[in-house]
Amino acid sequence: MDRELACEIVKDLLPLYVDGMVSDVSQKSIEEHLEHCTACNEIYHNMTFDLEIEEQPPEVQDVKRFLKRTKQMYFLYGFSGLCFIAILVCMIVDLAINKKITWSFIAGSAVVFADALVYVISAYKKNRGYIAMLVISIGTLCLLSVIQISRYYFMNVGTLWIFRYGFPILFLWLGALWVPILCRAVLKWNIWDCIALFMLLVIVGNYVTKLITGDYVWNDVLKMRDFVSNALGEVVGVVVFGIIGRVKKWRK
Repeated sequence: MDRELACEIVKDLLPLYVDGMVSDVSQKSIEEHLEHCTACNEIYHNMTFDLEIEEQPPEVQDVKRFLKRTKQMYFLYGFSGLCFIAILVCMIVDLAINKKITWSFIAGSAVVFADALVYVISAYKKNRGYIAMLVISIGTLCLLSVIQISRYYFMNVGTLWIFRYGFPILFLWLGALWVPILCRAVLKWNIWDCIALFMLLVIVGNYVTKLITGDYVWNDVLKMRDFVSNALGEVVGVVVFGIIGRVKKWRK
């Protein structure tokens, strides 16, 4: 009878015990009871388990999502406002010094590029890396065009180099970046094989870049001295990361 009465008392106190709202004396008595009473101990564990897996009400989740979106919105609006102020200041200073829009066109384009990249990183969760790479590719292409237009047409500096050097070199290195990314996404290559492929493309990119700029002729590619200084490190990287990729694949 005493045991049953004690169990009933413990069962009534268990909710308060779980919430930590009992006195030290009651807590000690309940813990001593739980050590030898299997029934009460099971009820106690069920209570704590239910608390752990209990989900928040939908209203609370909706409020949290709303607050998160609001915080993100204010961050993006604030960052965009700062970018607009930076562009405006650059244009005012440029007009005051040069009496026309020159370098501020380049600075403003760079700020817009950074703003777009920050927006993508903040707003997207799924495929964030691929979308960011796409923005970087398009943004770099646009920024390079703006630099050429500003320097050649607005500032009357330099030559029209973008078609001969700018675009070919840009597309060359964008290809070196995108080929491993696509192998990772489409062919499901492991990251080590993608790094090895990228370093192999870096070797090709270095030589082709120098060929485009006129620093090399085709016969220079075969010279061992130039190979050691320009490609030996990348070749070692290709071998090392290629071996790591093979080991990772065999272990699977």
